[in-house]
Amino acid sequence: MGHQIVHQGTVASITGDSMQVRITQRAACSECSVSAHCHISEQKEKMVDVDHVKDISRFGVGETVILTFAERTGMRAVMMAFVVPFLIVVAAVFGCSLFTDSEPVMALTGILFLIPYYIILYLFRDRLKESFTFQVEKLTNN
Repeated sequence: MGHQIVHQGTVASITGDSMQVRITQRAACSECSVSAHCHISEQKEKMVDVDHVKDISRFGVGETVILTFAERTGMRAVMMAFVVPFLIVVAAVFGCSLFTDSEPVMALTGILFLIPYYIILYLFRDRLKESFTFQVEKLTNN
């Protein structure tokens, strides 16, 4: 089994075989002993949908759970969300620069080339949702 990304969260709601889990995402410096004094540390609350939970009756609203996500799948998500759009924009801008010296035209071309990419992601959202799934477990020391 590969490396896992692990988050602790609280079950916010349960519907059928799906649940929403509230997790607190912290900046790396939030664990620092002086983070309360420097005001750089950052915390964000996120809601995560977990679908197709086996034996969902074991869980209750307000219960603390552990969410796991394959690191490899997380890296794939980062590639799709950040790296591929960046490469599309850079390629479009450089390609456009072969035909014009107008920087506004190059910038607009780079942005316009993202539209088909995001349309494709939208059309395949259900398939993507199935491939990016969290596993949920009860926290053993409740």
